[in-house]
Amino acid sequence: MIRRIAGTLSVLMTYLVFAGCTAQNGDTTSKNAEVKDSLEDTSKPVTIKLLRAASMSDELFQKLVVEPMAKKYPNITIELQNGKLEELIAAGETPDVLTYVHNNLPILRSLDLVEDMTHLLKKHNYDLGRFNTVYLDALRVNSEKGELYAIPYFAQTYALFYNKDLFDKFGVPYPKDGMTWEDATELGKKMTRMDNGQQYQGLNIEKITRISFPWSPTLIEKDKTTQKDRANVNNDTWKEIFNLGYRIQTIPGNYPNKDFYKGEVAMFAVVGDAFQNIKKVVEEQRFRVGVAQYPNYKELPNTYGMVDEHVILVTKQSQHKDAAMKVVEVLTSDEVQMMASKSLARLSPLADPEFQIQFGTEYLKDVDVRSIFKSQPAPGIVFHPYYQDARKLLDAEYAEVLSGQKDVNTALRVLEEKINKMLLAQ
Repeated sequence: MIRRIAGTLSVLMTYLVFAGCTAQNGDTTSKNAEVKDSLEDTSKPVTIKLLRAASMSDELFQKLVVEPMAKKYPNITIELQNGKLEELIAAGETPDVLTYVHNNLPILRSLDLVEDMTHLLKKHNYDLGRFNTVYLDALRVNSEKGELYAIPYFAQTYALFYNKDLFDKFGVPYPKDGMTWEDATELGKKMTRMDNGQQYQGLNIEKITRISFPWSPTLIEKDKTTQKDRANVNNDTWKEIFNLGYRIQTIPGNYPNKDFYKGEVAMFAVVGDAFQNIKKVVEEQRFRVGVAQYPNYKELPNTYGMVDEHVILVTKQSQHKDAAMKVVEVLTSDEVQMMASKSLARLSPLADPEFQIQFGTEYLKDVDVRSIFKSQPAPGIVFHPYYQDARKLLDAEYAEVLSGQKDVNTALRVLEEKINKMLLAQ
């Protein structure tokens, strides 16, 4: 407290000393603004510290960041950091640039690492109009007043992969685009079977939270009356999700999950980066892979899951923000985004439909992935700092439903109580 008061007095004295000078030199403020708005000399050698906190392999890092940066800005050296973010900050090694999954933005806010990038973007004439707005909106809702703390560079895909060989073996027609979850469940029943001592799973949905995403459901919300955080799980939406998951995963022989990539699963409703494993299946000719549109809820046609994206940001503490901004520009450039889309099967957040048309064309040449894009992402949600903890509690309660220990209504009521108890303890 004493230190805070002393700091306040120091600022006040500084203001009093220079007040007269400001009156005589009325352009002081404008000159300071000009200095702030002027670009640093990014032609000089500079090192930018980058921490890969979102999944980006060494290969991706080289292709998407190091190589294009070296080609366009050879004077900017990218220093890849390792270790936990909190430890780097404590050691005085705060990164200049972070790549993160956007649902972790609350963590970055709590560490005071983010600030509104709007000013920096304008300073560099960065065109946000190139982006599909659903991805930017998902970031803005996770700020205090609609600020933009980060820029998306990848979005997750939602697809229904299927094993053509299994469908042919059992004489069942392939999955169609536009199937509802009810359709997919019925098809899963037909394809779940024991054959020559081998149990085949008809429909693998990964886990319960995956099939919840089209609803963009929150687990924690702010009470409009008390303005306090509370659980938001004991409702009709989560009842429908739990009941659907139960119907699918209690098909005799359809649970526990088996490995799609080993040929043990007929249909795999998957979220995220499955394409690396799919490529191995195709290259090793384990079985023939088909891709269909992710199943829909009848109330939400042509909608897969809520926005799930990887983002890049310049930290609030960076002393080289203009040089750091060059990394953002390069990673989200048309050239790098197109290369990633065609050659690495990474979904671009850019709005130009050509990125979807070219998606995976050089990565999975023998697999038609166009069905993925018949659906659109659902809006992103506000991620609470304890969202991940709440998800663990949800998974545990659903497991008790699946095992027959609780009915859905009881599980959701208990889940609500557990989440609220967790929030009160914070």
